[in-house]
Amino acid sequence: MNAPGDNVPEHFKLGDLITEKTGVTVKYERLVGEIEQKLGVMIAGGEYPDMIYAGDRTSKLIDAGALLPLEDLIEEHAPTLKKLYEPYWDRIKAADGHIYALPNSVPTGQPNRWVNAAFWIQKDVLKDAGYPKITTFDQYVEVLKAYAKKYPQIDGQDTVPFAILTYDWRIFTLTTAMQFLAGGPNDSRAMVNPETGELNFYQTDENVSKRYYEKLNEMWNEGLIDKEAFVMNYDQYLAKLSSGHVLGMHDQSWQFQDATQALKQQGKLDRMYAPLQLTFDDSIPGDYLDVPSINYGIGWSMSVDNKDPVRTIKFIDQLATDEMQILRNWGVKDEDYKVDENGRFYRTEEQRKWFEISENALGWDGKILWFYPNAAGTLPDGNNYMPGEQPEEIAAGYSDTDREILKAYGVKTYPELFNPANPKRKYFPLWSIELTEDMKLFDQKLGDLNRKYPPQMVVAKSKDEFNAIWDEYVKAVNKLDVEGWMAYHTKHVKDRMDNW
Repeated sequence: MNAPGDNVPEHFKLGDLITEKTGVTVKYERLVGEIEQKLGVMIAGGEYPDMIYAGDRTSKLIDAGALLPLEDLIEEHAPTLKKLYEPYWDRIKAADGHIYALPNSVPTGQPNRWVNAAFWIQKDVLKDAGYPKITTFDQYVEVLKAYAKKYPQIDGQDTVPFAILTYDWRIFTLTTAMQFLAGGPNDSRAMVNPETGELNFYQTDENVSKRYYEKLNEMWNEGLIDKEAFVMNYDQYLAKLSSGHVLGMHDQSWQFQDATQALKQQGKLDRMYAPLQLTFDDSIPGDYLDVPSINYGIGWSMSVDNKDPVRTIKFIDQLATDEMQILRNWGVKDEDYKVDENGRFYRTEEQRKWFEISENALGWDGKILWFYPNAAGTLPDGNNYMPGEQPEEIAAGYSDTDREILKAYGVKTYPELFNPANPKRKYFPLWSIELTEDMKLFDQKLGDLNRKYPPQMVVAKSKDEFNAIWDEYVKAVNKLDVEGWMAYHTKHVKDRMDNW
C-alpha cells in the first residue's frame, strides 16, 4: 500500500469480522521509504503481492505489465462492483482499453457536499473580529493581521498569521491557491472555462499567479508569513497547526485532518479552523466545491502474481456490498452506532468521544479499509455511507463556537458558505487526465521550476527583485512545451465535455 503508517496488526476488530464473513485473511504491507524505490525493486525482481494500492504511481505498474486486467473478472464474478462502476466504466479504462485500478469513493445516491480546498481561518479570529464578512483575499489578510497585532503570542508562542506548506509534492498549497482566487475549481495547472472548455494556463498569468505571489511577497515583508514556510517538512507543519498559534492557511481539509483532531483532543476548539470561499475581488464568483468525480487511474489493483484472481475479485465484491460498507464505515450496530425509530444512523455522545481518539478508529478502517473500492454519498435508505457526512453527525460535531459562527453568517453548516459545485464542469478534474510520458515529463519539469522560483518570489526583498524573479520564472516555463501541454489537455477536456 502506497500509504505510510504503522504496521497493521494481524488481528483487529473489523479485520476479524471481515475474515469471519468472507473466509479471507489479508496481510498488509505499508510503504516504508520512497514509493518510486519500492516499486522499482518490485518491478526489477518481477515479484508482486496479490493486491496493490499504488496510488498515483499505478501507471508505473501498468507500464511494467505488473497488473491484471479486471474488466472480465468483474463482468463474470463481481455484480456489486459492476453496478458500482457502471456509470464510470469507460472512464476508468487505461489507454489500452483495460481496467487495472478500481478507484475508491465512487459517487452514489445524493452526493456529499463537503469542503475540501479552502482558505482556512482560526475560529477565534472570526469571533474576536465580530464575525466580519470576508470574501476577498485582501480582507482575509487584514483580519489575520489585526488579530496578530492584538495577540502577538498564543499560549506562549509567537503568533503565525499565515502558514504555507511547501514540502515535496505538497507545494501545491502554494502553487495552486491562486486558481481559486481567480474563480476556478480544484483543477491544477490551468483553469477551464465551463461554458467553452477553453483553458487558461494560469501558472504564468500575471492576473492570476503573479497577483497572488505579489500579495504573498508583501505579506512576507510585513512579517505575516511563517518564517519556516520554505524549510519545514510535513510533520513540522502539522505540529505547528496542532499547537494552535497559526491563524490561517490555504490547504485541503484531508491534508491537515490530523492537526484538526489534535486540536480537538486538546480541547482547543476555538483554535480549530473554519473554511472561507475567497476570491481576488467580489466580481469573481467562487467555485471551490468539487463536482462529484472519482480518482481515475488510481485505486485498488490485482497483480499478475495473484494465484486466485476469481476468489480475490469475489472478496472485493463482497467488501463493496452495502452491508459490508456499513460495517467498514460505521462499525457494529449498537456497539459503534445506533439506529433511531426513523432508520437514521447516529452515534451517542459517548461513541463520538470514543472515536475522536485516533487509536480508537474503527479497527484501522480510516487507515486501511478506505483503500478498497467503496461508495461515497447516500445509501438507498438515505443514510450516508460515511459517518462524517451524515447531517446529524455533522451537526452533533459542532461546538458552541461553531454554532455561534454559523448563526452569525446565517447558515447551518460550513459548506453552505460556499457556492454549489458547477455541474457544467463535466470534465472535472483536469488533473485526472491520463498523461503520456511527454506530459509526465512536462509536469515534472514544471514542478521543479515551481519548487525553485515561487518561494524566491515570496521572500524577495524589493519589488524590482520580485519582478526580476517573476520574469526569469516565466522565461523558464515558456522554454517547456506549454503549447503541447495545452493542446493535449484541451483535446481531452473537449472529449469529456462531449461524451461524459
